[in-house]
Amino acid sequence: MGSAVKVYGVVASPFVATVLLCLEETGVSYELVPVDMAAREQKTEPYLSRNPFGKIPTFEDGEITLFGMTPIDSLTSPRKSSSHILPCLTN
Repeated sequence: MGSAVKVYGVVASPFVATVLLCLEETGVSYELVPVDMAAREQKTEPYLSRNPFGKIPTFEDGEITLFGMTPIDSLTSPRKSSSHILPCLTN
């Protein structure tokens, strides 16, 4: 997989903030790709090709694209010895 994951969204979103916090805690390199929510960028292409529901966050790691908190949490990261990439969300 790629060296840094991409998280599409805005830091003001509690969902995006949770993803970023967990990435920070696990030491995974990431890039925050801002989405202009006021201009409804999430409801236009190319964003809809990443997330057909037009919501944030969207998470990309190489060729893997996930959206929604449950799928993002369930991604197993080879970077951290096969633990959940978002361990602070696991039970």
